[in-house]
Order: sequence, then C-alpha cells, then structure tokens
Amino acid sequence: MSRLIIIWATAYCIFFFSINHALSTSRYTIEDVLIQIDSTNTADIRNNAISKAQLAAYKRMIIPIIHPDDYNKIFPIDRVVLSSLVSGVELKEELILKDRYRANFTINFNPIKVREYFEKYKIIYSLTESKPISLIPIIYSNTNQLNIESLWNDAWNNYNTNKNIFNLNIIRRLSLNNPMLSMEEFLSLDLSDEPIIKNINNNIFIWANYSIDIGGVNSINVIIKNIFNQKIFTITKNYKSLSNETELELINRSVKDLNQELFNTWVKLTSSLDSTMSYKFRYTDTQLKKWQLIEEILLDIESIKKISINSYKIGDLKGTIYFSGDLDRLNLILLEHDIVMTYLGDYSDISLVKK
Repeated sequence: MSRLIIIWATAYCIFFFSINHALSTSRYTIEDVLIQIDSTNTADIRNNAISKAQLAAYKRMIIPIIHPDDYNKIFPIDRVVLSSLVSGVELKEELILKDRYRANFTINFNPIKVREYFEKYKIIYSLTESKPISLIPIIYSNTNQLNIESLWNDAWNNYNTNKNIFNLNIIRRLSLNNPMLSMEEFLSLDLSDEPIIKNINNNIFIWANYSIDIGGVNSINVIIKNIFNQKIFTITKNYKSLSNETELELINRSVKDLNQELFNTWVKLTSSLDSTMSYKFRYTDTQLKKWQLIEEILLDIESIKKISINSYKIGDLKGTIYFSGDLDRLNLILLEHDIVMTYLGDYSDISLVKK
C-alpha cells in the first residue's frame, strides 16, 4: 500500500512540475517565425535564416511584456548575446528553391537567462495575464454622432490585440442599462447595476468629447478612470487633428495611443521589481486540497520568488511569500489568479475567491 502511495505521489509531482513548467515558459516560446530570404547564394543560408528568426522571435517576445520606454535599452541586441538567450531552435518547415529560401521556426528562449538579462538592464516587464478587464469607451460628438461613435468602437476593437497579458473586454455604450448617461453619471457608475460587467476589481471608463473648432481643427478630449484592484487612477488626454488628417485617422491615432497608455499602466502595476519583499500569510481553512491549489498558483507567478511555511496546524497554516513588489501590487496580481489576501496586521489571511 505504501509503495502505491509513493508511486502516485511521484507521478503527481512529475505531472505538476510539467504543467507548471509549461505555464511558466509559454511566454518564452515563439512559434511560427516565418523567414524568407531571396538569394541565389545558398551557402550557409540556413544559419542566416536562424539568425533572422532569433531576432524576429526576440522582438515578438519582448514587445508584449515590457514597458515601451525600456525598448531601446535592449533593442537592437548583439547577436552573440541573443544566441545566449536562446535555448533551442526548431525547424518546422523548410523550402529551398533556386533563388529563394523559406522556413518556419519555433524559437525557445531560456526563461532564467531572459529574466537575468532584463534585470541587468533594469527592464520593467510583466508576465501577469489579466482576466478580462471591462473597458467602456464612450464618445460624444455635437455633429455626426453615429458615424464618430462607429469609427471609435471599430478602432478599439482593431487595437485590442494583446489579449493575453492585457485582456480587454470592450463594452459599447448601447450595452449599458442606461446608454444616455452624462459624464458625471458615467464616471461614478455603480458597477453592481451593470450585469454585463463581470470583473468588478478591474475596469476602465473612458469618456471622450469630439469637437470641431472655428478653424476646422478636430479635437478629442479624454478622461480615463482606471479601477485596478479597486484603486482609482485618473488620466486626461487631448488630441488635435494634424494637417490633412481625416476623422478616421485622428480617431485611430488617439485610440492607438490610449490603448498603449492603458497597457503601460498595467505593466507598471504588475511588473517585477529588483527588490524582494516578504509578506506573512495565514491559511485558516481546514481543507488542504484548497491550500495545495493556492500553492500551485503562487508557485507559477513569476514575481513570487519563494514561499516558505513557518508553522502548520490544521486550520492554522502560517508562511511567508517573497514577492518582487509592494502589497498593492501583490494583491492585484493575486486577484487575477482568484486569490484574495486580507491584511490583518501581523498576517494576511489568504484564500480562494468565492465564486
């Protein structure tokens, strides 16, 4: 009987490690890197293609997870340094013609080396994948309201591309219970009155006024109210049309900038920091299966460097989380993983979010 238990426990540990390893490294595996080289000189062409694939994969890896202000710190990158970050290259397909070479690669980066590289250059980055964040972008115009609103909604849909790290659930004005809200009513909206909003912890309200002045210059004045982990951050922006810029071009430019601004805020709030802080926690539930689930989730969060168990009794498990960031950042990231920490002084009670 004891032998069976040992075998089962060993299998469970291997399975658990495999799942955790896959989850933690998925961001560092870049698939479908398509390379084409037009040349009649086929000598060493595959190695040239691999070098190009590594560079293309590197850009695809860093852009969704780093703050844009840090991009120039780590790009361009020395080819030798880049090769040191790569743990494996898979050639999925290859076509060699007389004057053309095509290939499809999968590039695997070494997570530890990439993180060390980021830390060396003090790069702000985040691997925290958000749950759907409700984004309600409302725009009003004194003229041509239907067309302006249609262009505005289409632009938000088109620029909502980073759906893993920053997952926006765009809600249109007409989907609200009261679609004729004033700006004051909108910015103080009670989320419990809107069943379409599923995640009340993280929401973004955008109010925009579209206007045309006497000189024919189009303007968009924007107020953004971010609610992340039930904390409010307010941003104001203003956009004016450039020479010969159409309504569509102005709206697309403003939405692209706003989307990037929101993403930057998310990265800052969930990024890994150089300093590691310790936070004591207590688990008071008697069901150890729930604690095992919590522990699995915690171990898969990259910003959590270590978890230690200080004491254990049924209904009173105490430990310490070593985390790169402050308590607000830790709470925000945990909520994205359905874990809540309630600060009580010496310890924070930790539990799964009740659904």
